[in-house]
Amino acid sequence: MTTILKRYNTARAYLINDASAVKKLSLAFVFAIALAIASQIKIYLPFTPVPINFATFAVCASALTLGGFWAFVSVALFILAGSMGLPSTIAPNALGATTGYLVGYALCALVLGKYTEKNNAVSFVKTSVILFVSQIAIIHICGMIGLYIWSANVGTPYTLIEVIMKGSVPFLIGDCVKAIALSSLMTVVLKNK
Repeated sequence: MTTILKRYNTARAYLINDASAVKKLSLAFVFAIALAIASQIKIYLPFTPVPINFATFAVCASALTLGGFWAFVSVALFILAGSMGLPSTIAPNALGATTGYLVGYALCALVLGKYTEKNNAVSFVKTSVILFVSQIAIIHICGMIGLYIWSANVGTPYTLIEVIMKGSVPFLIGDCVKAIALSSLMTVVLKNK
């Protein structure tokens, strides 16, 4: 197991620092596909137009693996594919309740990826907190802004409390679980350099 982890870490360092643009783009494409698949696993709640999905897990995994720029490219490929009508959470030519979350995915991938490029020393608690906070501070805030704009465009603007209750609160426990699961994986992987 230690040999596999060392190989992974060597490959990750190579990918972030030395791999060709073609290899990086290929992996960004793979993570875009993973994001598309993760975003299809949805749980709809009766009180919010935003479904629970596993996209935040895929976004954070791409950031931890690819680094900032290429994780951002991965999310951009996902958004581009969705805007062309390929299966994703995006309706072609439409601004919906989840548009703000898509912006948040791209920003989170960039910021979290840049952070992990510079900080390879990880601990379970630190990684969990960073993942959870980046989801809340970036994805949820962008998502709530987009949700408010969407609600105003459909004719019934949400209040601030409604935006928080529909756009963030239902996802806090799931995002915490996803952060813990991903940080557990990354702590084991990155600790064994």
